[in-house]
This record gives sequence, C-alpha cells and structure tokens, in this order.
Amino acid sequence: MAAYDLYGVKDLSVSAASLSVEESLKLSFERRESSYHGGEYYFSGNKESEHFTLKNNVDPFDGEAVEHEFPEYPILLYVDMTDRAEEVKGKLAVEFHLLRHELLD
Repeated sequence: MAAYDLYGVKDLSVSAASLSVEESLKLSFERRESSYHGGEYYFSGNKESEHFTLKNNVDPFDGEAVEHEFPEYPILLYVDMTDRAEEVKGKLAVEFHLLRHELLD
C-alpha cells in the first residue's frame, strides 16, 4: 500500500529544510518556482512513483495557510506514493512532525 504523508516543520526556512531532508533521506531536491506552489519550492522523485514536495504553507492567492488545519507549520513536506513511510518517519523525526498519514491501494 502506498502512503501519502504530510510533515510540518516550524524552525527552518524552506531552503534549510531542503538540506535537512536531503541529508536525512539521501536524496536530491530540484529547486523550482511555481505560483501554484507559492513561489520557491523543492521537488524530488517523479510523479509516477515515490516523490517529495517541500514548500511554504502559504496560499499565494489569499495569503492563508495551504493546510488550514496546520497554520502553525510554515514549511510543509509532502511524501507521496511511498512504500517506506515508517523509514521516512524515523529519519525525519528530529525536526519534522508527521501531520497526516493516509494509505491508498
């Protein structure tokens, strides 16, 4: 079963958070720009399999939190289509807080 997880971090900028995730999970982020994602964001993987999106928790159109349930977390990390949710959680546990965990077939 693939997991779709959402993590939040409070005390890092999006660029500092990207370095932390890269080091913890041994992956490389690509820095991107998109108005849909609120400007600068980071992406790793491909949309057909496990992938990671790291971005600010700000909707560029209304200035509100993208994830309304978690406005206290300024940085969000989406871990999509992962088969290793527990491993990722263990490696990110120091700075990142698991906010949502969903399993899909």
